[in-house]
Amino acid sequence: MQLSIRDASRFLVGAALMRSKAIEASGNTGITFDYVASAALRTDADGERLRLSINTLADKEAGAFRNTPPHTLTTDRVMQSRDAETRTWRAIGLAGIETIEHSGDLDAAGARLQSSYMGALKAIDETPGSTQERRQLHAVLQDEIAAAATQPEKAVDLLRKSERSYLDAERDAILARYEGKLTHSDDYDAGM
Repeated sequence: MQLSIRDASRFLVGAALMRSKAIEASGNTGITFDYVASAALRTDADGERLRLSINTLADKEAGAFRNTPPHTLTTDRVMQSRDAETRTWRAIGLAGIETIEHSGDLDAAGARLQSSYMGALKAIDETPGSTQERRQLHAVLQDEIAAAATQPEKAVDLLRKSERSYLDAERDAILARYEGKLTHSDDYDAGM
């Protein structure tokens, strides 16, 4: 039998409510969640009634459960978002690992680390989500780098330089699209 997340959540909520009602009725604060869960697993009539009560209590709280059908969670767009998030976390992790690897001499490994940091910044920039979420990812990157380095100030300074270089490269790429001679169609009349 495969148990869905929704069913497991229903059981957890129902069992927790059953526990609190049992404590309230008996005054025994020693009733644990594990005790309620093991009693619900009994195969006799008492276990069946307890499971029915747990389900009834959980149904009263059903409004709090997510009601999204599972097939909607695997659309192309969702999978692209998950893929982008995975790339971002891998890039952040790689930046942290490379910081650890080159932590002894950040100056000598500056170009390598800058390339890694720029890769992480690009991955963060390409991750779908709000500006606030991107800022949080950037903060995670900065914290990861600072925690991994023996000289956190130098590493964070290198991250800031990498960010400036990344933004300069992005600006140049955008402006490059507009440089050069614009072509017009044969029937274009500049005298109009």
